[in-house]
Amino acid sequence: HSMYRLFIQCTKGVMHMNMTLSATQHKPTLRVIKLLEAVASTSRGATLSEIAEIMECPRSTLTPILKTLVDCRYLVCDNETLRYSIGRQAYIIGNTYQYTGDVLDLIRDQMEVMASLCNENVHLGVLEGDSIIYLQKVTGSKPLRLISAVGKHLPAYATALGKSLLYDHTLKELHTLFPPHLPAITDKTLATVDDLYKNIHKDNNDEFTYEEEEITKYARCIAKPLRMNGKIVAALSISFIVFDGTPEHVEKIKQILRRFGTIIEKLIAAKGAPY
Repeated sequence: HSMYRLFIQCTKGVMHMNMTLSATQHKPTLRVIKLLEAVASTSRGATLSEIAEIMECPRSTLTPILKTLVDCRYLVCDNETLRYSIGRQAYIIGNTYQYTGDVLDLIRDQMEVMASLCNENVHLGVLEGDSIIYLQKVTGSKPLRLISAVGKHLPAYATALGKSLLYDHTLKELHTLFPPHLPAITDKTLATVDDLYKNIHKDNNDEFTYEEEEITKYARCIAKPLRMNGKIVAALSISFIVFDGTPEHVEKIKQILRRFGTIIEKLIAAKGAPY
C-alpha cells in the first residue's frame, strides 16, 4: 500500500510539471493525454479508481473517456481484473516517433554493442522534472528483472541514471526538486537530499554515478551523463546483479560507458538531442 502511495505521489508530481495548463491548452484534450500517461506509468495496469486518484478526477468523468479509448484500441481492459493498460494503437503511434527519430536508432545500435560486450542491461534516459523517463533499453543475457521500460517514469533520486541527469544540479536545486526526506522505495534508498548530493558526487573524476538496490533488490547500476555543448541532455547506464559486482566487472562496465558515452555524445552533437 505504501509503495502504491509513493507511485501516486511521483506520478502526480510528473504530471503537474509536464502538463501545467496554459491559456491555449484545451482542457478535454489535456485530460485524455493525462489519462494515457497515467496508465502508461503503471507496470501492471490501473483500475478506474486508481486512475481517478492519480488524476484527481471524478470517476464519472473518466468512464466515457476510458470506453472510447478502449473502443479505439488505445487502451485495453482486462475483463477479470478491470485494469486498463496501453493498447495496440497507442503502441503503434509511439513507435512511429521512435523510428522517425533516427538519432535514437543510431544510439540503440551502440547500446546493443554495449550489451553484447558485458551481457548486461543498458539504458538511455532523460530528466522530466523530478523523474527520469527511459528512451531506450537493451536487455542483456543475464536473468536480472528490472522495473525499467521504454517510456516508464521512475524517481530520479533512486536510480544511477537519474543521479547522472542531476549531476550538474546544486544542492539548493535538489532541495527545490525533492522533499528533504526522500520517500523510501527499498531499505537502501537514500534518506535525504543531502545524502543524494553527496552520493552523486562521490566519484567526480569520470562523472560516474552509482545505485545499489535503492530501487530494485539485487540490482546495481552505474551511469554516466551525456552532454551536448557542455549541458547534460541524457544519461547512459548499465545495470547488473549485485553478486556480479567484482572490481574487474565494475571496471569493465566503466570502460564501456566511457567508450560508448563518447561515441553517443558525438551522435547527439551531429544529430541533435534524443528527446
